[in-house]
Amino acid sequence: MIVLVSVTTLAQPQEKLKIGEVKNGKLTVTNTDVLRAFFVDYLGKSGTLGKDLQVSYSPEKTRVFVHYPVSGNKDKVTCVGVMLVYINNEAYIIPNAPNYAPGGPGGGGSVTITCIGNPCSDCEMNITWPPGNWIPNVSCSCDDPDGHCNMSISYTVNVNVGLY
Repeated sequence: MIVLVSVTTLAQPQEKLKIGEVKNGKLTVTNTDVLRAFFVDYLGKSGTLGKDLQVSYSPEKTRVFVHYPVSGNKDKVTCVGVMLVYINNEAYIIPNAPNYAPGGPGGGGSVTITCIGNPCSDCEMNITWPPGNWIPNVSCSCDDPDGHCNMSISYTVNVNVGLY
């Protein structure tokens, strides 16, 4: 198994982005344009998001992972997703702010995941929620026996730098 780690800086939200509301345990996306803009920016404005938003709920009903298929991306990304965190019956993309208690609401912040075909024209996300984990287990799979998929994971983190 080879694990590659890289650090990149991207324009990420400094504050939480409200994406929707939670009613009766179900997500209602009320800011579709904001969610789609987040993904388009994340993808470097390359490619087209599909129309079918997929949703996977955490067992605790405190988080949800949402993802779209992607086509035409220059980096061969075929799907992109983000974990939304529930705060007071609203769903947000949030940075991992240090003032949150680990494991509490927002304790892990939002995580963004992409699946990249190498070579595969249609990688799919498979999502499971292990008990006690803040983020879901996500894997990328390809239906083509000769293809495979790579996955990238990004955490949104606030860093405060002070000059003395």
